[in-house]
Amino acid sequence: MALVKCPVCRTRMSSLAKVCPKCGFSHEGEQEIDEEQAALYKKRQFGQRIYLLKMLSYVAMSIAMIGAIPMLWAYIKGLEQGDNVVLLEHWGVNLVGLGFVIYLFVRAAIIIARKNYRK
Repeated sequence: MALVKCPVCRTRMSSLAKVCPKCGFSHEGEQEIDEEQAALYKKRQFGQRIYLLKMLSYVAMSIAMIGAIPMLWAYIKGLEQGDNVVLLEHWGVNLVGLGFVIYLFVRAAIIIARKNYRK
C-alpha cells in the first residue's frame, strides 16, 4: 500500500482505494481521467469557493454594521440632547470603513473567480 495522488484533484490517497475520498473520482479499471468527472470536480470546487467568498462578504457587512449601529445611537442621543455630533470622530467610522473595504475586495474576488471558471 502506497500513497498516490488522485489524477483529478491531486489529493494524496491510498493506492488500494477505489474512489478518491475528496473528489469521488473512480480509479476502477481506468487510468484515464474522465472529462465528466473532471468537470464535476471543477464545478464543485467553484461552488465551494463562491460559498466561502459569500460568507466572507457577510462577515464584512457585519463588521460595517457593528460600527454603524453605535454611530447611529450616538447621533440620535446627540440630537436629543442638543449636542453637536460629528460622526467622523466616532470610533465606528473605522469599522464601517474596514467592512466596506473588505466587502469590495471579496466582491472583486467573486468576479475574478467567476471569470476564471468560465474560461
